[in-house]
Amino acid sequence: MGKSPYSQHVSTVVSGDYEWNEAKANANLVKHGVSFDEAAAALDSDPDELAAPDPLDPSRTHSLVMSLRARLLLVVTTEASDRTRIISARKAEPHEQRIYDKEKRV
Repeated sequence: MGKSPYSQHVSTVVSGDYEWNEAKANANLVKHGVSFDEAAAALDSDPDELAAPDPLDPSRTHSLVMSLRARLLLVVTTEASDRTRIISARKAEPHEQRIYDKEKRV
């Protein structure tokens, strides 16, 4: 019996405490210019991370973090077994930058 035309191999990348779908990471890099490697490093290194549950999906977290490339990122994650799964990452919008800057001063 042949393979189902609907089945596909999904490659998961593991980096430390983080994981992500390789195809999704590649698409995210093309669309937003932010790699999931950069996002993972920012999540690990920014002591001023601002994190809040996604208002539409509380199983997801939105984090504003400064990357090692000095870019403020909005990273969306979810908990997956024993790792944090990165779902998307993009440069923060100006209103998100203001929120981050305001919270850093407090």
